[in-house]
Amino acid sequence: MWILLPFFGLLIGIIIGLQYPLQVPVAYAKYLSIGVLAALDSVFGGLRAAMEDKFDQTIFLTGFFSNILMASVLAYMG
Repeated sequence: MWILLPFFGLLIGIIIGLQYPLQVPVAYAKYLSIGVLAALDSVFGGLRAAMEDKFDQTIFLTGFFSNILMASVLAYMG
């Protein structure tokens, strides 16, 4: 039962996103895309760690936010 919770969250997020579209200014588009890519990298790393039974929530959260921040700073500098 608990395994379906992320799918319900994804479905609700898609429905909300389709009902209330968000317009991102062109100046911020590259930073947002790099941030989303970094976030996905962290999420897939967390999934891999969970499958290997090595998942640690503290490491995941700090890595998630620092990965996004570092990727955005590098995109800004570049």
